Amino acid sequence: MASAEIKETLSVDHEKFFQTVSRYEDYPKFVDGCTSVKVERKGPGEARVTYHVSMMKDVVYTLDHKEDPAKGTIEWTLVESDFFKTNNGSWKIRSAGPGKTEIHYGLELEFKIPVPGLILNRLVKGNLPSMVKSFEKRTRETSR
Repeated sequence: MASAEIKETLSVDHEKFFQTVSRYEDYPKFVDGCTSVKVERKGPGEARVTYHVSMMKDVVYTLDHKEDPAKGTIEWTLVESDFFKTNNGSWKIRSAGPGKTEIHYGLELEFKIPVPGLILNRLVKGNLPSMVKSFEKRTRETSR
């Protein structure tokens, strides 16, 4: 199993950043490799979402999300996938002052097929900074 985390302070409003992260259907517009998203169901504090992502190959997986805007948390667990054994993680989004947001993103992945360590590290750890920047940029664009 591979795990990764990133902690960073961003120059965006924390509530608007939370909104960006919880608009799963918008991910194909700004998340690299995300080709389509289907929100299977969404209710207060929860969502089931199916993602189509192009990684080493085209991958489809469904996650259950638990959202708590008051605490600034979004957690997810894997429901089904032909590629992942595990895909669990969370966002922790907090105010760091006016117009600033502290984020903590954590992820655990395990694949059903053997993946060499170099590729695994690149997939899990190498893409995190650019992924976080894409969420920050999208938050700025939608906040105008």
